Amino acid sequence: MPGCRRRPGRHDLDHGQAHSADGPTDCWNLCCLCRRHHRIKTFARGWSFTLLPDGRLVVRTPSGVSRTTRPPGWCHDAEPDPPWLDELAPPDPLPI
Repeated sequence: MPGCRRRPGRHDLDHGQAHSADGPTDCWNLCCLCRRHHRIKTFARGWSFTLLPDGRLVVRTPSGVSRTTRPPGWCHDAEPDPPWLDELAPPDPLPI
């Protein structure tokens, strides 16, 4: 939640697309919200929470104010292959 300063150990994972609306429980469809903001998202009228494909969370208040946040450590680049995959690869052919 943009601007939330609650301790990380006190957060709930919440679906961006509701589970009841066939939203999958996958990493790309989950965001961390403190209990207070999770309840606002779930029960308060007029609030809009949109989880974008790039990981940003857009929150719109009932008065129309929008705030956007990005998860810490988020990287748009694909993760590199783990180093042990080099050990599983076949050896390079010997030059002739």
